[in-house]
Amino acid sequence: MKNIFIVNKASKTGRAAEYWKKVEEYLEHNNIEYETFYTSGQGDATRFAIDATKDGEDVALFVFGGDGTLNEALNGIRDFTHTYYTPLPSGSANDFVNGIGLEGSALDILERALFSDDHKLLDIGRVEYEIDGQNFSRLFGVSSGIGVDAYVCLQALDSKLKRFLNHFGMGAATYGLLTVGDLFTMPFSNATVYYSYNGNEIVKKMKGTIFCAAMNCPAEGGGIPMAPDARADTGYLTAFYAHDISRIKCFTLLPSLIAGKHGGKKGFDFLKFDKMEIQMDKAMCVHADGEHVGFLNHIVFKCMPSILRVRGF
Repeated sequence: MKNIFIVNKASKTGRAAEYWKKVEEYLEHNNIEYETFYTSGQGDATRFAIDATKDGEDVALFVFGGDGTLNEALNGIRDFTHTYYTPLPSGSANDFVNGIGLEGSALDILERALFSDDHKLLDIGRVEYEIDGQNFSRLFGVSSGIGVDAYVCLQALDSKLKRFLNHFGMGAATYGLLTVGDLFTMPFSNATVYYSYNGNEIVKKMKGTIFCAAMNCPAEGGGIPMAPDARADTGYLTAFYAHDISRIKCFTLLPSLIAGKHGGKKGFDFLKFDKMEIQMDKAMCVHADGEHVGFLNHIVFKCMPSILRVRGF
């Protein structure tokens, strides 16, 4: 089985490059045969993953980077049956690795993956949408959402604050700080939600939708536990959505959200689903694993159960 490494040395404001040298030393010391592809811009990880997984052969795909790089590589996988995916965390948040329970450093995870045949089958999500009459979709490992949390992710992609905080190992704090500002400036929207779970189909009306996040893992945005009970091996996704409350009320609930004690709070709701369709009155920002998707008023979230083979546990 080929060992293919997709490496983003620029993650964590370039500090990942130093750690990658340690990974290379480990591979050379243990006489591991491998190929490395270095990303230099948006979309590179997707293109590299397509090339690595398109031939129907067994491939050990190692992705060294943050959640954005992991998402790009995930979207490049063409043959999930023959791809064994190992995320090697080097970002400021690492929500996917933490969310699926991969413990230790990138070197720890690498060692377990290289010298064990064990793997777990995990769920991933997919967001479907239309732009200018064309249909598109994007996979996600952690979450996809619409509203304030998506706009925060868009700002964080090119945030001077995040780059500054990364120098002190505090990059994940960017998301919380940006949320406070966006909460008082982002327009909200009414929405109609159609969702299915265990064969049941339900319609919900939401007024003043602040955000709706489809969670495959418990936390996003640098560890904010949006859906503490969400797991990537359940066969369904968990939606956490905020609606029908004032901006001030939502702001006062943020400490409960950060502490993971927001369950049961008025205006904060959860639901499990296999498929969810959201029709918004106004276009709102949409993200997938923190990567910008667009400003849309109609999206569909779906769970793809037990499709991703992950090693390194």
